[in-house]
Amino acid sequence: MQTEINSRAYWDTRFDNDWLACKGDQQSRFFARVAIQHLPSWLLDQIRQQDLNLVDWGCAQGDGTDVWASYVACEKIIGVDFSASAIQQASTRYPGLHFVNNNWLEQAETGQDNFDLVFSSNTLEHFHQPYQVLHTISQRARKAVVLALPYRELQRDSEHFYSFLPENIPLQLENGFSLIWAKVVDCRKLENSLWQGDQVILMYADTAWTKKLGLRLSQVHVAQQDTHSELSQLQEALSKNQLLLQQSQQTQEKQILENSHQQQMLAQHEQFSQQQQQALARLVEKCEKIQQDMDARNQEIAILNENLQSCEHELQTQMSKESEAQTEIATRDAKLQQLNASHQQLSENLHQKEQDYARLLQQLDVRDAQMARLNLDVHGKEEAIKSLKQSYSWILTRPLRFTKQFVQSPGRASYDLAKFIFWRLPAKMRWALHGPRHDFVRWVRTAPASAGVAPQTFAAGAPIVVATPAGNAAALRTANKDLSWPEFQQQVLSRRADYKGIFVQELVIDWNVPLYQRPQHIAAAFGRLGYLVIYRTDNWAGDDVQGSREVVKNVWITNRHEVNQLQDVTRSLYSTAYANTPELLLENGKRGTLVYEYIDHIDPQISGDAENVRRLMALKDFAFNGGADYVVASAKKLEAEAIAAVGADKVILAQNGVDTMHYRHPKHLSTPLPQNLKSFRSKYSKVVGYFGALAPWLWYEAVADLVTSRPDLGFVFIGPDYYGGSEKLLKADNLLYMGTVDYQILPAYARQFDVCFIPFAPGEIARTTSPLKLFEYFALEKPVVVTRDMEECVAFEEVFSGNSVEALSDALDAAFAVKDDPAFTQRLAQLADANDWDCRARAMEKAFEKA
Repeated sequence: MQTEINSRAYWDTRFDNDWLACKGDQQSRFFARVAIQHLPSWLLDQIRQQDLNLVDWGCAQGDGTDVWASYVACEKIIGVDFSASAIQQASTRYPGLHFVNNNWLEQAETGQDNFDLVFSSNTLEHFHQPYQVLHTISQRARKAVVLALPYRELQRDSEHFYSFLPENIPLQLENGFSLIWAKVVDCRKLENSLWQGDQVILMYADTAWTKKLGLRLSQVHVAQQDTHSELSQLQEALSKNQLLLQQSQQTQEKQILENSHQQQMLAQHEQFSQQQQQALARLVEKCEKIQQDMDARNQEIAILNENLQSCEHELQTQMSKESEAQTEIATRDAKLQQLNASHQQLSENLHQKEQDYARLLQQLDVRDAQMARLNLDVHGKEEAIKSLKQSYSWILTRPLRFTKQFVQSPGRASYDLAKFIFWRLPAKMRWALHGPRHDFVRWVRTAPASAGVAPQTFAAGAPIVVATPAGNAAALRTANKDLSWPEFQQQVLSRRADYKGIFVQELVIDWNVPLYQRPQHIAAAFGRLGYLVIYRTDNWAGDDVQGSREVVKNVWITNRHEVNQLQDVTRSLYSTAYANTPELLLENGKRGTLVYEYIDHIDPQISGDAENVRRLMALKDFAFNGGADYVVASAKKLEAEAIAAVGADKVILAQNGVDTMHYRHPKHLSTPLPQNLKSFRSKYSKVVGYFGALAPWLWYEAVADLVTSRPDLGFVFIGPDYYGGSEKLLKADNLLYMGTVDYQILPAYARQFDVCFIPFAPGEIARTTSPLKLFEYFALEKPVVVTRDMEECVAFEEVFSGNSVEALSDALDAAFAVKDDPAFTQRLAQLADANDWDCRARAMEKAFEKA
């Protein structure tokens, strides 16, 4: 809580437990060095010449005070902090310096110690009213106050309660000191920086003292960044904050390669299934033959019955020949008994065949269950092999494995080596060897098993690229060899005829971010459909690509600007991408088909400040006035707006989708859960859950009323805080806010929900948004309750909705009533399958008709 952060108990605990683990000591030294290095040189000269003393207020464990000792005599420096724990550790670590445990904010002004200079680094941002604190500590200064503060911190740290801006920094303090030095330092550019933002160094001084010093204009510096620089940094901060929404890494979705053992197992399964089907066909054939035999026997019986009737007629007409007729009748009766016995035997045989058929069906069911278990085993082995092949030890032992393989199977090892060498030859040489390569491959495929090569385990084609997990940039560089542009042309673009087309995703968001978003999902889907995807990045977050790198099948991320020269491609620009402008997009002409993806209503709540809205509106006007060949709308309301502007033939509806394989993966059943969630789940038999951004467009007032009026329900909120959204959530026993959860384990948390919730505030944003989480909830087979204005959601009759607190409460009860209904949950699963990302990519294939 905020009240705890400024308490002595809170900071004593921090200093005793996790100060060093959180790099508090390194940050103190870093901020002190930044401040000292950017103060005027004459100030340090005056400190030495006039023998001035200095106090470091809020010194923590004394690391920043120790930095001052490199510039000022130790006996002239005092460190002060209100935490006894911090002062005790500072005195132990730096015995040559003097430290005092004192709370200046509680001590009376009379009898207080004063100092020539008061220095304070990164302390005032921890207060709600920092200038009252500054007034108090400035009373201790005789000549000057020096401050180091975070500057323009719009997305504040959880322990920071004030943002220092040009609009709120005073030029004069209440004690009469005037601002004579202000310098902004961009710490992002510093080597080994511990602050990814700006620091402002301020010096307030007694004018009488500065007058005696005879300062000149060159010795006074008061500056702030110009508008263009400020806008650039705000945009960069906004981009980074969007990319750092999640805290951990994501793993790759799918395994590109299958090993030979898995292929053999699948082939055996398929062969066994075919054998069973053939056996069943033979059994059906036998049954049909038996039925034919029965029909023949029945026909014979009918004929005999006719004969019997004829005989009876003859007996009636030939009474004189009674003895002969009786003999003939006896003969006919014997034959009839024989036929009846034969019919009985056939009936018994048919019954036996029916029992045999039932047993075969049972055996097939057993085999199906065995195949299902084998498939699960195969999937588990695939995951284990994928993890093994991505490990560092696997890469290091590759030469040893090749040597062992060459000894055991020289044919196969030779084939692997030949293929490895071939795909690293220049393109012209590969084309010259194209014919011999195919002859060699055909020979390998038809070679006997004794040759050491298993034909079914090898295939000629492009070199294999193993995708590595997103995250650590150094690991990516180790696991992936980035191709230069000439290499990319030779190895990939030279084969563009093998692809259905080329899809270029213009700058929007880095690929390697903790949470996959629409651009990554669409790109991966086009790759699966057989397109070559070039995904552009400026390495804003975690990509760190220098050239081109394949991240999933057919999808390459690149920071190379030569992409601008490619012709006859389909290029996508997003309505949310601030980096794109019409001028940049058309710098080298359209070069093919231009697609504008209109995915959100442009609104200050979503798009940011007025300048951002202006840039996005300019991009939209360009697209809607003929600049784009197609407009892809993510919601029907946006589709209608686009059709009114450009016509129905140029608009494609492709809403958001879902990665069903991720949300249904069996690993989520065994993922460990945090204790607070397990405790909360055990406390409430009915849990309503939401995951997503805690953004301005949520209906916080309705949520608060709903939580208050329904104490029988537990409410769980998961997601990053956008502009203080978490503080708008009601503090109640039956509401649990868990912060950001990694996308890779998010399904395991969401499985604890009984009903899922999307409480957007009524209005234009709700009406024009196609929330990706709706289809993710469907994949989890959880009932969904939404605000009634969310037209994209209520279009599904399976979704419950309300336009008031009372209506939402009734909708929740209705959702709880069907949460365990197998037919209802099956319908949700079908909706998820019908709205996966491959369906969305297929809808967008229309854009390639002009490419």
